[in-house]
Amino acid sequence: MFSFSGTLLAGQHDTQKKRPAPSKPTPITFPLLRPPEPSITTPPICWSEQQAGVSAHFLSLRKPSDVTEETLSLLNVTFQSDCDFETLQSSLSNNAQSHLPPRSWLDSPGSSEPSQHTEPITKLLSNGRRAPEQKDFYVRARELFFKNDDAFSTLTRKGNGTQPPLRLAHFRKFWEGLDNMAYYWDTSLDDYSPSESETTPDDIPTASGTLPHRANAKSQDAITQVKPNFITESDSGFGVIGDDEPRKKMKTEAVGQRVLTQSLDLNLSSHGAVAPYTSPRPPNQVLPARFSSPRSPSVANVEPNPKPSDALNGSYRGYRIGNGAEMPDQYRIDCVRAFLEPITWAFGVTLAQHRRPPVLTLEHVRFPVRMSSVAWRAPQDRTKARQGWLEGPVLGIQCRADVNFGATGKLDAESTLDTVRELGGLLLLAQERAREGLRERPGGAGKWWTMKPRWGGGPGGEVGDATGVNDANLAQNTAKVEEKPTERNRDGSRVRRRPTPAEVWKILKTGNPLWDPKVAYEAIGKDKGTEWDEVYMISSLNHHISLLKLRIHSAYMQYLNDGGLPEDPPSDPSWCSPKLQRTKWFDLFDIDDRIEAMRGIWGIMSYLMRADDSRQENSTMNEA
Repeated sequence: MFSFSGTLLAGQHDTQKKRPAPSKPTPITFPLLRPPEPSITTPPICWSEQQAGVSAHFLSLRKPSDVTEETLSLLNVTFQSDCDFETLQSSLSNNAQSHLPPRSWLDSPGSSEPSQHTEPITKLLSNGRRAPEQKDFYVRARELFFKNDDAFSTLTRKGNGTQPPLRLAHFRKFWEGLDNMAYYWDTSLDDYSPSESETTPDDIPTASGTLPHRANAKSQDAITQVKPNFITESDSGFGVIGDDEPRKKMKTEAVGQRVLTQSLDLNLSSHGAVAPYTSPRPPNQVLPARFSSPRSPSVANVEPNPKPSDALNGSYRGYRIGNGAEMPDQYRIDCVRAFLEPITWAFGVTLAQHRRPPVLTLEHVRFPVRMSSVAWRAPQDRTKARQGWLEGPVLGIQCRADVNFGATGKLDAESTLDTVRELGGLLLLAQERAREGLRERPGGAGKWWTMKPRWGGGPGGEVGDATGVNDANLAQNTAKVEEKPTERNRDGSRVRRRPTPAEVWKILKTGNPLWDPKVAYEAIGKDKGTEWDEVYMISSLNHHISLLKLRIHSAYMQYLNDGGLPEDPPSDPSWCSPKLQRTKWFDLFDIDDRIEAMRGIWGIMSYLMRADDSRQENSTMNEA
């Protein structure tokens, strides 16, 4: 009846039946940054001080609370928020705004109409592929116009009245990920009831109480939907969630034993209140037993787990099994990744995580940053593509699990920390794009401790060896006589012997490399005639995404890598202040928001993957 072999679990329950109440819904809030005033014309004074530079400051950070406004002041970044995609493309060269799909592309191409123009010129991308056209865009975009409940009903193969099953092809994984997130964020039918022994408290949230009703809800035609999580901006800079969201019934992924157990307890009983399973029949599949830690204390000494502060007594009717703070972070990563994959695949770009730990290098300081996934261009050489080679990066994806900003009364500090995390990811992408044509210099290269043997390296008497010179010579003469047969495994392979710490200490080598040996680093989409580079990253919080663009100068990157100001300052005085622009937060549950997000990301990918003019002319001449 139930299959536990996969990673997904059918989590269905009757929304009209009462069951134990989940935690209170998590309000949807966002960081509200008040950035410091940057120094645009001249570098900050602290950059010239060795003990107060960027690397020294980041080296002094020990915990997240150490990140303050001073950190942003040292980075000297100019901020511009709430930009539309036309504004992001306006500062770029090569007619960048023409790569943004017009809104007419959201309509059917109308293949029945005869073409009024001559044979169109074939446009190629930087990887040699044919550039996607309006038909490719519309085939993908129309799947995002579906109502949430209709798409979720199609996934469960359950009819939704007279609605025929929808065709989910490119964005099928996205709808599965969105369904998993909705089990923690969808508050459209929340209905809390007090227990029988208690009176109705005033602080129990209901669908019409804590979650305000949206008065200006948009009417929808054939392909429309009420917003699932409407954001109402407040004076404090962050919003709360709406109550008129649609909902569906769909499988939810079980990540970890806690989520699996919670889903079973809440969903196995679909005809009444939750009750223990007492069927006399044997189970269809034996589940693995729980193994307790060998060092766990005795039952008598174990204190009961304290009840969460946001837990409620009584019963509940609705869809949620938890709140946004309890949702596994992997749900958000999978959903955002599945939203971008159909767009990037149209341009021959794949999404993959870093195969080496993502580390931002600030002189001699290695600062770890968060990067959920990265868009890479596949090489044109099929042999290198099979070997796992990648080119880029093109853009990055950073998903963060932080919720409920400002709940602790420290909204400014939380906003600053979140912004520094975003800047860390953008600077990492900028460093990787700046490695084009360079070779990594490992740590310790050219130093004496990586070239000269330690303590002379004479025979006998070394670390871990108590024999003398005579014993060493004797062992050398009788080595062939006393050779032992090589130990082998059952399959015939040799037994792998791990070197001892003393043997590892004797090896002369440089530090471990940070660069991926199978990545051809390249600033894809950068204008070769300028020193400025545009770095893009998708940032995700709650169930929203925002596109970030960092315009950064090569001299600024050199200062971060070397720690010294350039001897010949660039002609552009604003080189010392990168400019960070960002769009608004797009709600993935809202039809209009996710359509606009796809249109903007499509335009960014089209601009970054454009072919050079020389390559475009050669391809046109070859076809002629």
